[in-house]
Amino acid sequence: MMVRDARPEDVRQIEAVMAPAVAAGTVLPRMVRADDFLVAEDPSGALVGVVALAPWSDAVVELGSLVSARPGRGLGALLVAAAVQEAARRGYTNIVALTGISGFFERLGFLSVADRPWARARGCATLPVPEFPALGEAVANKARRCAACPRLAGCGQDLLVRRLPLAHPLAAQKVA
Repeated sequence: MMVRDARPEDVRQIEAVMAPAVAAGTVLPRMVRADDFLVAEDPSGALVGVVALAPWSDAVVELGSLVSARPGRGLGALLVAAAVQEAARRGYTNIVALTGISGFFERLGFLSVADRPWARARGCATLPVPEFPALGEAVANKARRCAACPRLAGCGQDLLVRRLPLAHPLAAQKVA
């Protein structure tokens, strides 16, 4: 299995991989832009998994739309590891996931936090997370988008966060 950046010609296949999860309500529908996605490709070239990175702020990026067409084979963990690496390479300091499968993300080094963008969007008080100072502004930004979601009233997703290693400044430079 190989994980790579999505290309424009992958958009229809990404939508096809996501379609069952969107129909089941486990993944929110979204406009698919190749620049937002990493894809898992099997040896035959078929896309068998996808994950998106969506900025919440300059410091925080969301890992979302995680879908494996082959559950139970470690593909989700492989996609998360690739997303974590890519987010660090892009210079984010924290990666978050809004999810109904907290245990999966906790096994991969994410920590559950009490703040929830959907709760803020509903006008509920939330607790700041002092261990992750960049999270407050980012959650507020996401809450404004949650307010327009048709699923807001029934949302109960957990927010999990993982601190990212600082990317080495030379890692992003091309070497001749």
